Order: sequence, then structure tokens, then C-alpha cells
Amino acid sequence: MAERTGSPDTGASTLPSAEEAIRWVGMRVDGLENRSLGRAAGVYADSADGTSCWVAIRRGPFSGCTAIPFEHVAEGFHRLWAAYERGWVHEGPRVRPDAPLTAELERELCLHCGNREGTGRLAELEGRSLGETTSVPLD
Repeated sequence: MAERTGSPDTGASTLPSAEEAIRWVGMRVDGLENRSLGRAAGVYADSADGTSCWVAIRRGPFSGCTAIPFEHVAEGFHRLWAAYERGWVHEGPRVRPDAPLTAELERELCLHCGNREGTGRLAELEGRSLGETTSVPLD
């Protein structure tokens, strides 16, 4: 399993590689109160540098997908976990796990996740045009 592990000398956690994260597709994603958020439907990487940035979650057979930040997902016991409420995730902007994300859609996702301007992924998107493809699905 690709669990986040602490570095022996710093205690800092490390994120799984893109190759490890691809194995997440199809795994159940649980949230707060052990309620199911859905199933991992895909992983997105930044179109410029290839770093993983989003995990698409299929909310149900007729509900479509949304995405949450890659670094907010942890693997353990053959499941994924993210500290989000089910209702909040289901209100998120819709994505297609097989289609790239534009800067505009990523901004919507970031704002839904509570990111502030100039921080995190929003800072990485600064200077990129709204219609530009900024994240692509990993295969």
C-alpha cells in the first residue's frame, strides 16, 4: 500500500507517487464519520510539471464526479480517506475523470475546498489563462 510515511530524520510526510496513486482508481473513499464519499475515479497531474494535484471522486451512479486535492487523501486498509463531509463533497463542481481540467474549473475546485487567493494550487494557477488546460488525467 502507498501509505504516507514519515521521513525518519524530519518526520515530514511524503505523498505517494503518481504510479502508486493510479492504483487508487476504483477504491472506496471514506470521509468524516466513516461515511462514503464515493469511489476514486481518476487522478489528475499538473499539465506543466506532472505533479499530482487532484483525485476525482465518483459520487454515485447518477451523480457524476468532483475532485478533491491530492494531498488531502490518505490510503489505508484497502480504502482511501479524506477529512471531508459527504454533503460538502457532493456539492463540489463536477469534473469528468477522463477529461483535462482548465484553470477556470480548477479555480472553482480550489475555492470550493476553501483555498485562499495566492495560496496552494491557486498560487500555482496564477498567470495561466482561464481556458488553459492546467491538469490532465493520469493513465
